[in-house]
Amino acid sequence: MEEKSSDLVISPATQADCRIIARLMLERRIDEPRFRRLARRRIQRTLYERWAAPRFLFRNADTFQATIGGELAGFLILLYEHPAVVIVDMAALEPCKGQSLENHLLAHAARVADQRQYPYLRAALSAGDAYIAERFLEAGFQPLEFRRWEFTGTVAAQEVPEGIHMQPLVGRAVVEKRKHYLQMELDEAQPVGRELIEAHYLPKRPPVSQAFELLHEGEPFGYLSARRERGTYVLNLSTLPRWWGSDLEVALVTAFPAVAARAKTADVRLLLDTTPHADALAGSLVALGLQRGLSDPDVWLKTLGGEELQAEQGRG
Repeated sequence: MEEKSSDLVISPATQADCRIIARLMLERRIDEPRFRRLARRRIQRTLYERWAAPRFLFRNADTFQATIGGELAGFLILLYEHPAVVIVDMAALEPCKGQSLENHLLAHAARVADQRQYPYLRAALSAGDAYIAERFLEAGFQPLEFRRWEFTGTVAAQEVPEGIHMQPLVGRAVVEKRKHYLQMELDEAQPVGRELIEAHYLPKRPPVSQAFELLHEGEPFGYLSARRERGTYVLNLSTLPRWWGSDLEVALVTAFPAVAARAKTADVRLLLDTTPHADALAGSLVALGLQRGLSDPDVWLKTLGGEELQAEQGRG
């Protein structure tokens, strides 16, 4: 599939093109945690840049190059994960950055999705992509409301609230309970693109961590998983909406790390999967000294109705 507009050409990338695009992708993503880990050791970065990434781009993804006057001006990388075509990466190179090339690349992605009859386009924007957020908005994308928030910091030891029981979960029960409470949260949040969320973000296998169903005076009300990473207790919590922000919920998530560590204080990273839940807990947790932030890049969503996304001409 090749698209031409004036002297702009968007066409499938060759294997040689993919080697160049892999290097450019790594350079622009170097500050993201997953790429920073690759860059810690020179041999790891070299293998990724020269072999692993080009192979992935050529064999597993649909990679397109955009040229202007025969010179590389940008690239677009797509994956197909029903029900969405995923924009893995998209970039315009200098001096085309921030101009109309991004509109053409988004238009090309929408045409591909429409031809393959996928109902959604999905993309994750990192901090370095803030300059194209306006282009995504103009093209009809919106941030996905299913966003993972995190609260990080140090908590002091206290007793687990009275009446709380943590029932250990194993095997398939972990996945079933996790999905159950996540769906309760989604029922409350009513996010756009729920079909996409349930297809891609609900768990399919047990996590590598301890998992519990939470009960209060015998009545189940939530799910908690916990693992330790480099001295920090990482907690993932989902509860029934009526528990969001309650004193018992706050006490539980701040007491568990120190109790598990058998110490006076413990470092914690609490993960929450919906914005309403994070908003309900934020005041209490921030008052305790925890910092709030986004755990994942912004995920943007466009619902396709068979229409073709039109690139705006002459935008500078």
